[in-house]
Amino acid sequence: MRMRKSIILLSIIIFSFLLLGITYKFTIATYTFSSSTTVYVDPQTSVGTIGQNFTININISNVIDLYGWEFKLGWNSTILDAVSVAEGSFLKSGGETFFTYKVNNTEGFVLADCTLLGDVSGVNGNGTLASVEFHVKTYGNCTLDLYDTTLVSSSEQPIEHTAIDGYYYTSVHDVAVINLAASESSVNVTVENQGTHTETFNVSTYYTRLTDPMIGTQTVTLEPGANITLTFTWTPPAYGRYKILAEASIVEGETDTDDNVRTIIIYVGYGGSNTESHKSESLNGYHVAVFILALFMPVMILTFQKNREISLFDIPATALKQSLYDNPPNNLDTWQEWTRRQPI
Repeated sequence: MRMRKSIILLSIIIFSFLLLGITYKFTIATYTFSSSTTVYVDPQTSVGTIGQNFTININISNVIDLYGWEFKLGWNSTILDAVSVAEGSFLKSGGETFFTYKVNNTEGFVLADCTLLGDVSGVNGNGTLASVEFHVKTYGNCTLDLYDTTLVSSSEQPIEHTAIDGYYYTSVHDVAVINLAASESSVNVTVENQGTHTETFNVSTYYTRLTDPMIGTQTVTLEPGANITLTFTWTPPAYGRYKILAEASIVEGETDTDDNVRTIIIYVGYGGSNTESHKSESLNGYHVAVFILALFMPVMILTFQKNREISLFDIPATALKQSLYDNPPNNLDTWQEWTRRQPI
């Protein structure tokens, strides 16, 4: 009798150990599977345009027995505003849910959470937890920071998981002429892609005298942030003052077009410094003509439209230049007519 009781007791102990072993293995297996659960921003990279909206999803993959979830999502509040948050379809597939959220556009984050209701099992698999719609306020880029994420099972136990952020940038189409230089034989134009897309566009150069003939056009393809200097060979038809214009064609979607055109003024055939940028140009055609006459014609007679004559005898070139520049006569013909006149 005593022996039989010992056998029964031993059997119970062995059965208990076996049961504990099975439970232990099941626990290890469940933990290993849960550790591959991922909560992530989808798509991983979002692109927007100023004044428009875009939507991202908060998705989950490889989860077992999900009963409730919570997350925070942060962004750069100077670039984006959250305009709406909606519950996804994943947890709803397990029954009735309670969903709530709070948006703070000043600090740039949203807090959202959701749970099943009642005595039901959690949901398994992959799906969308929530969707967030953003409005693009200005240019820029930022991380869509997914943090403080919590997953809970139906037994009120935390589910191990990994959270993966997203990234946002504003779509920009923008090319620019960033430098322009010219000599009597060539024009050098530096253009840059200041946008976020690879662009192919034309770069043209012109000179202005009596007409606006084109010097040439070249087509370039630039990746974002890249620039290139193009050389255009030209032969001025005569001595004189020329305005050189370089123009990068407008690419599709470009809004910042002010820097697509750049001009400079150059003087052909007079030696010395012959380049003048468009921003510093202060001499009109008349003053340039006076400068040329003062430099090369120290003794001459100038005849004006009102039949007045001014005789300038043996006046030093520098003094003549300064006098005419400081006291320009009225009703002067165009500078081309001045340059055609000969000294007496």
